[in-house]
Amino acid sequence: MSTSHKKNSSKMQSIKLNDCKVVILKLVDELLDATSMMSNSPSIKEQWSIHLVIVSLLSKINQLEAEFKLKPLSQRNGQSIEKLCKWALKNGAILNGVEIHQFENYAYGMKASKNITVGDKLVTVPRSLMMTEENIPLSPLWKLHSQDMMLRNMPNVALAIFILVESLRKDKKSFWHPYLTTLPLTYSTPVYFDVTDLEALKGSPAFEAALKLNRNIARQYAYFKKLFQLSSDPASVILKDTFTYEYYRWAVSTLMSRQNTIPSSNNPSETVSALIPLWDMFNHHSGQLSTDFVKSDNVCVCYADGDYTTNEQVYIFYGMRTNADFLVHNGFVYPDNEHDAVKIRLGVSRSDPMYSQRHRLLQTLSLPALAEFHLTLGSFPIDGKLLAFVRIFNMDQKTLDDWIQMEGKHCLNLMQLDAMLDPVLETKCWEFLLIRIKLLIKQYSVPSENTDKLSNFQQLAHTQIQLELNILNNALKYIEQHLSIVLKSN
Repeated sequence: MSTSHKKNSSKMQSIKLNDCKVVILKLVDELLDATSMMSNSPSIKEQWSIHLVIVSLLSKINQLEAEFKLKPLSQRNGQSIEKLCKWALKNGAILNGVEIHQFENYAYGMKASKNITVGDKLVTVPRSLMMTEENIPLSPLWKLHSQDMMLRNMPNVALAIFILVESLRKDKKSFWHPYLTTLPLTYSTPVYFDVTDLEALKGSPAFEAALKLNRNIARQYAYFKKLFQLSSDPASVILKDTFTYEYYRWAVSTLMSRQNTIPSSNNPSETVSALIPLWDMFNHHSGQLSTDFVKSDNVCVCYADGDYTTNEQVYIFYGMRTNADFLVHNGFVYPDNEHDAVKIRLGVSRSDPMYSQRHRLLQTLSLPALAEFHLTLGSFPIDGKLLAFVRIFNMDQKTLDDWIQMEGKHCLNLMQLDAMLDPVLETKCWEFLLIRIKLLIKQYSVPSENTDKLSNFQQLAHTQIQLELNILNNALKYIEQHLSIVLKSN
């Protein structure tokens, strides 16, 4: 090919890419509009309708951004993992009795390289190795961060952009390059779910949370896509031609699924989100928290929460979270989650003639007029706060007045299962709960019987639905038993 032909070909390619940019920015404007047209109290149907519009626009944007042929940011393999360990150890990290290993069903995790006893110090990571918002002042992002309100007021968003700046900068190799290149290539958070995958979550509280997450990430992407095109600060120069939706959802998922909180170096009474190399290679199991930040040494220390034998996978406990939270923010479901629960949302309407009295009595128990409660597995799936709310919600005028006139401490009896209340009111309360749980169960999509044909994401959704239905059916059985007892006592 002649030199002139090469120049013409290059020029044509440049024109094509510039045309792509123009079309992308038009679509970005539409995306901003779509993510802003939500009503004050949107129904699930409205949220789903808007989600479909967002998905359609992002599909067009992704096709156009693919023309720029940008490479994956991660190079996760045995060689990059080895470089990560050398970098971390060189900069003050300590591995004691554990090593990074690729497991068949968990991808990468931590393996015991010797017998481990509960309480053993396994991993020590100094603050200097962590990625936090406190590193931003020394990065190319600092100028834009100091000017942009979203970056200043939303630390996690700023940290996600910081991850991209450090991954894409060309002026010099990032200090965290050995860490960034060992992050997963992709994630199983709901921002990676397609329409069919997400539809499999219908009925679950995780469905609405996933819709909200997708909507927020799409809006943030659109906002920053325009911002980088219009700005000339160092970060915008880096991201002007490289910032894509694929990169942004990768950065956000990296942060959501791997972050921990540590004390702020500026104000130890406050915390900041941090990405902690090596520590974030541990997978989750039930147990107790075994990670601590030692302020005197300025290090994060992870201790063994149990005994392990050589070559066993070593786990840590991520915290007391429901599977819906794990699915939305971490991209996994843990079937043996002893802290699992299903959220039930209840509220007193302001149009209720007795709203002020109900609200007043609820305040006595530190309960809001609109609240979310948790239904759990086990012998007592209905907690005292939920029971008190339902009782107050179903009281007539006289009963409300009687309880309001009592001293505050007596109102605590409303949280007791065996409280001496009017049998008519008790019957009404348990029937209310019975109907409410049955309605929740009806909202779920019918689980697929042939799970082999489901995508990986649909299998995640299927597992989540089954676990939640177990909780709801357990609560239903419990309510039916108590309703039976109340009716017999009438």
